[in-house]
Amino acid sequence: MARAVKSSDNYLSRVLKHIPSEIVMAYLTIDGVLTSAYQNDPAMLEKLLWATCIILVVVTPLWLWRVERVHKGKQVLLSTISTIFWMFAIGGPFRFLPWYNPALGSLALPFYTLLVPIIIGDKT
Repeated sequence: MARAVKSSDNYLSRVLKHIPSEIVMAYLTIDGVLTSAYQNDPAMLEKLLWATCIILVVVTPLWLWRVERVHKGKQVLLSTISTIFWMFAIGGPFRFLPWYNPALGSLALPFYTLLVPIIIGDKT
């Protein structure tokens, strides 16, 4: 579902608008269920969240192409990379990495949002 990106949107909102809402819903639901179910087994939680992340990153371009009928390669690539940046910004499985700090996600979003139009060549 296409969503307009407004200049008044914050960085997380800008990135989020490039990701299919079904992918966002799937990740947030799975993350919530797994976090609740495996709160006493962080090692298993980490493995399952990494698997979820990888699966959804693979599914994102397929979803865009087959379900949303997006055939612009740049848009598919942008949405797939946005999915990774969004998961990084909210913590996702990255929170288990010893060097991860939530501030890194907050810093990555503005740089990503600023670089996308330069790399892609237009404001998307």
